Amino acid sequence: MAITQTITVLHPASEDVAQKQGLAPRLSSLQGATVALIDNRKRNADVYLQELARLLQEEYGVAKVVSYKKDSQSLPTPVEVMDQLSADCDALVHAVAD
Repeated sequence: MAITQTITVLHPASEDVAQKQGLAPRLSSLQGATVALIDNRKRNADVYLQELARLLQEEYGVAKVVSYKKDSQSLPTPVEVMDQLSADCDALVHAVAD
């Protein structure tokens, strides 16, 4: 006689269903634009963003770079910060570096 056992395997990840997002409209040019740079606090993100800011301004004519540094790499950028940056800036780069 066969013995049947059932094993339940739990997945520790969130069960939220991700919302589908479209791409943001592309800018025709960065000339004169204001660009936000978000530092996620991972190692070397600051180095990457400093160089990116320099290149954007010197090579692409970006007029202003606005920087924001997250409180923790494990926390999302607060909604109110994202809303403010979206309202004030023409483009946004969220950096991840190691």
